[in-house]
Amino acid sequence: LNLSLTRELHEKMDEKDRQIAELQLQLERQDEKVDQKFRQLDGMVDRKFQQLDGTVKQQFQQLDGQVEQIQRATGLMCTQEFTFTEFSQWKIEIKGNFHSEPFYSSVHGCKYGFNIDFNIRSMKIYLYLLPGEHDDQLLWPNKCTASIWILNQREDRNHIKRSESWEWDRTTSKNTFEKISEIDYSSLSSQTHLKGDHLHCKLRIVTKC
Repeated sequence: LNLSLTRELHEKMDEKDRQIAELQLQLERQDEKVDQKFRQLDGMVDRKFQQLDGTVKQQFQQLDGQVEQIQRATGLMCTQEFTFTEFSQWKIEIKGNFHSEPFYSSVHGCKYGFNIDFNIRSMKIYLYLLPGEHDDQLLWPNKCTASIWILNQREDRNHIKRSESWEWDRTTSKNTFEKISEIDYSSLSSQTHLKGDHLHCKLRIVTKC
C-alpha cells in the first residue's frame, strides 16, 4: 500500500513538473513575442524620429534661405569670397598677413575691410570698419554680425563656420579690428578644406547699414 501511494505521489509530482515546464516554455515564448513587439515599436519610433528630424532640418534650411533672400533684398547682408592658393605659403612670416580691398555692406551701407593674420598654428580672422561715403546717413551705433566659412571643397556640407556680433560706434570704431574667430590649422582637412593646397573662405556680414 505504501509503495502504491509513493508511486502515485511521484507520478503526480512528475505531472506537476511537466505542467510547470510547459508553463515556463509558454512564458518564454510570450517573452519572445513581447520582445519582438518592442523591437518593432523601437524601429517604428526611430524611423519616425528620423523622418521628423529630416523634415525639421529641411524646414530650417528653407527658413534660412528665405531670411537670406530678405536680407539681400533689403541690403542688410553682403557676402565676400576669398581664395588662397598655395595656402601653406601664407603661414610663412613674409606672406603671413592678408588685407582685402575695402568693400561696402550695401550700396548705401558701411565700408569694411577684412583681415587674416596667419601664424604657425592658426589663422586669426578680423573685420574692421572704415570711414565711408554714407556715414552721415546711417544710424549709429550699428549692430553687426559677421560669419566666416572655411568651405568644404568636395561637397556642400561640413563647412567650418564661426560667427561673432558687436556694435560699431561711428566715432570710436573706425579702423578698430574686431576678431571674428581664430581657427586652428589642425581643424582643417587636407582632403576637403585645403584641397590642392587651396583654401576657400566666405565672409557674410549682416548689419543695419
